Amino acid sequence: MSAAQSIGECARCGNEQGRTLPIPLRSSVVAVVWHEKPKCPGALSMPAPRISVLLPVYKVEDYIEDCLDSLLSQSCTDFEIVAVDDSSPDRSGEIAARLLAQQDRIPWKLIRNTDNRGLAETRKIAASEARGDYVLCVDSDDRVHRDLIRTVLREADQHDADVVVFAAEHVSPDGAVNSRIDSGDCIITGVEAVQKILDLTLQAFCWNKLVRRSIFVAVEHPCGLIYEDLCVSVQTLANAKIVRLIPDRLYSYMFRESGISRRFNPRVVDLFTIMDRVEKGTASLPIPDYQRLLFRLKYIFGYRAIAFQTAITAPSYQLASPILYSVSKKLRVKHLLGMYAEGRPKLSVVMTMLKIHPWIFYCVVRRFNHR
Repeated sequence: MSAAQSIGECARCGNEQGRTLPIPLRSSVVAVVWHEKPKCPGALSMPAPRISVLLPVYKVEDYIEDCLDSLLSQSCTDFEIVAVDDSSPDRSGEIAARLLAQQDRIPWKLIRNTDNRGLAETRKIAASEARGDYVLCVDSDDRVHRDLIRTVLREADQHDADVVVFAAEHVSPDGAVNSRIDSGDCIITGVEAVQKILDLTLQAFCWNKLVRRSIFVAVEHPCGLIYEDLCVSVQTLANAKIVRLIPDRLYSYMFRESGISRRFNPRVVDLFTIMDRVEKGTASLPIPDYQRLLFRLKYIFGYRAIAFQTAITAPSYQLASPILYSVSKKLRVKHLLGMYAEGRPKLSVVMTMLKIHPWIFYCVVRRFNHR
């Protein structure tokens, strides 16, 4: 397709449905954009949609159709889709373009990165092209409830909320619900929401939060790191005045064997950097008992996640040992005692094994995980 080739025509008037245009989003990034279908001549000017759905697209050719189907069948149409093909090596971008172009119910835009930028950078690119008052991140291998847009927009308007957090569910490939991610039912401040993340009572995903666009684009997006959702969620909530938590399960997080938690990834150590950034960004917030709550996030969640995920997914101890040693070196006796004091005696014992020698920890975790 050439840079000026149209990808469809309006069924009513025959106008171009879109064009591909190379545009410089920044000096080091050039993308190609398919604009949404322009209005027919004489059509009334339409206001910008209230919500922009940010949809990174990468290696999801088997799932993108289901994802877009759930978005395009929403009961409320006051939103747009800003999809970004992050230089996907498969047909994901092509499939997304076709599905979006063959409908005229939801305005859309498809951007194609000329090189792979990663999830955080791709979301930033999408947000820079968004027009809505709010943004909503959706992973392109997941599905959303048909009333997602209607529900979160209603809650945002009723409470003048900067962020709306909704419940979700983990779904296996056969459609069974493995677990539920609850969010509560209340109105709190942004600082109180950050406190809940530190306390491990609120999940720090980007995809279960409607966020005011001005807040989302202003925060740091840790490009080149995994577990970026934690950093982004903490920042957006810290900058929010009103946060609405709703119990509605509006998002299905699809459990994939190829997912980040199911395969060995040496970059799991990025979580060390993410934790440091979270600590730096929250240290000045007026959070009661801050040090104890930070300990929960940093050690009970963070260090545990790095160690256990590595031991479970690494094909061999040889691959796991450098990562396990890095956790072991950072652990102190006070941390192990703190885990016990926080009501995690089993975790304290197993992490003590890691401190004594990573090989012991590796063998114990592998044995019990494969039972």
